[in-house]
Amino acid sequence: MAGRLLHLSILLASTALPVAAGEGEHAAAGASALITPEIGLMFWTLVTFIILLVLLGKFAWKPIMDAMNARESGIKGDLDRARGDRAEAERLLGEHRAMIEQARRERAEAVEAGRRDAERLKAEILDEARKQREQIVQQAQTQIEAGLRQARGELKGEAADLAIRVAGKLIGSNLDDATQRRLVEQYLADLERLGSN
Repeated sequence: MAGRLLHLSILLASTALPVAAGEGEHAAAGASALITPEIGLMFWTLVTFIILLVLLGKFAWKPIMDAMNARESGIKGDLDRARGDRAEAERLLGEHRAMIEQARRERAEAVEAGRRDAERLKAEILDEARKQREQIVQQAQTQIEAGLRQARGELKGEAADLAIRVAGKLIGSNLDDATQRRLVEQYLADLERLGSN
């Protein structure tokens, strides 16, 4: 860097000398100039400029470059953090989408399970109602059959008594009651056998 500054100052000095010489002739010719260039002044200006460049290069450019490098690394760090944050946000978004999809599946499964439970409960209720109906019908049939048996028994007894009385009157003989009853029951049993066939 110091070599560049030296080349720059030599270039400036070499271009400034002919200009200064031309201006000196012009001033000598009687033209008024605001500044009359002198070689000594130009030399010290050039030396001051070079010293200023060296001092700036040594003391100012390093802090400026350090600040620029720090700023650049800060921006790179911010960009890296932003990339990391973006990746994290995308990961979280993916997780949230997966959770939403899982919730939808669970909701659909719960609805399906509720529908199945309702159908099962409906089938159980219908089956229970059918069993109760069959039980009621069976109880009614049992009661009807018991009533019929009781009515038949009572009817048999009544018919036997009636037949004995009628037979006693018709026959006019003195059969005892036990013999008459046995004959009537045998007759009714024969009638019942014939009726069941």
